[in-house]
Formats: sequence, C-alpha cells, structure tokens
Amino acid sequence: MDIDTIIKDELIEATRRGYSFYQNIINNKFQPSILEINCKDLVDYDNSGKGEYDLPESLKISFFRGLDKLLLDNEEKSLTNKKPCLYFLKFDAGLAESILAKYRNYRSIDNLRNKSSLKPNPNIDTNILYVGKVLSNVGARLSTHFGYASPKVGGLQLKHWARDMELKLKIHLIIFHEDIGNFINPLELEFTRLLKPLIGNSK
Repeated sequence: MDIDTIIKDELIEATRRGYSFYQNIINNKFQPSILEINCKDLVDYDNSGKGEYDLPESLKISFFRGLDKLLLDNEEKSLTNKKPCLYFLKFDAGLAESILAKYRNYRSIDNLRNKSSLKPNPNIDTNILYVGKVLSNVGARLSTHFGYASPKVGGLQLKHWARDMELKLKIHLIIFHEDIGNFINPLELEFTRLLKPLIGNSK
C-alpha cells in the first residue's frame, strides 16, 4: 500500500471518529456541572513524601468529594477518573482588574513555580479566569491549579496568590463519557474564543 493511500485511509478514519464524537455532543451526551470553591480554603500543606497530588484532608472533604461524585460511575472503585473534560473558572463580575494586578505581582516575585501565562493585553472585560481541558483526571489538573502539585507543573497556583483575596470561584465542568482523544482540542479553542479568559495564552 503506497503512502498516499495510507494517508487517505487514515484521514477518512479520523474524520469518522471525529464525526461520531461531535454527533454525540449534538445529542447531548455530555454532563455539565458546577462546583464552587473559596480560595481561602486552599490551606498550606506539606505533602513531601506523599503522592504528587496529595491534598489536605479539609479540601478533600469540602471540594474533591463533590468532584468524585460527578466523575465516578457506580461500578468504579478507584478515585482515579478517566473521563475527558472541558472546564472554566468563573469569578464575580467587576473583579478582573484587581485579580490581574494580584496575579501579575505574584508572577513577578515567585520564580519557583511554573505559572499559567498571560497575554500581553489581557481581557479585563470578563469574569472568566481560565479555560482548560484534560483527556483524563481533571482532579489532578485542578489540584495543580489550586497550587498543590509539583512546582514544575504549570497552572494557576491559586493557593499562592488568591487565598488572601478570599477569591470565590465557580468551576464549570463539561464531562464526556467516552475517549475523545484530541477531538477535544477544537472545543477548548472555541470556548477560549467565546469566553476570552483573563489568564492563559490560548488563542
């Protein structure tokens, strides 16, 4: 089989997979949910010697227990979920400029942690903090954003700058119940284009 035929066959098959996934979205085969957190609850916690995403017990109870209920099927025994997910973080209207100032200051003084990027001219006419996606384990990704993962892993690092603001966030989740691979990427781009988040450099 020549290379042109292989490429053509793969292109057709990839298109079929994508069509099947997007058709499921049209048919409402996804789960939108909202969780809330006050960043004042992102307490200091030494997880040295523990798992990479180990969390303080108070946060497991106040936030991640609710997340587990959304993500776990009845037959699942593990707290590790494998469901792809789009998410965005929303704050109260009118706070964008103060949040941006606080985050810029934090970025200028903390050289230890890998932080989410900023555009040269962030959109301050928004109440969306960030838009993201994961192919699996959204809990671990949120742990990173909260500031509890390895400093090398990029994220919002909320514990280190938003806690003393007592910043309240609504975390909107769109959970898919099948393996969708990279077909989730265009959806993240569309959400970013639509919502124009304050933080993040996706176009």
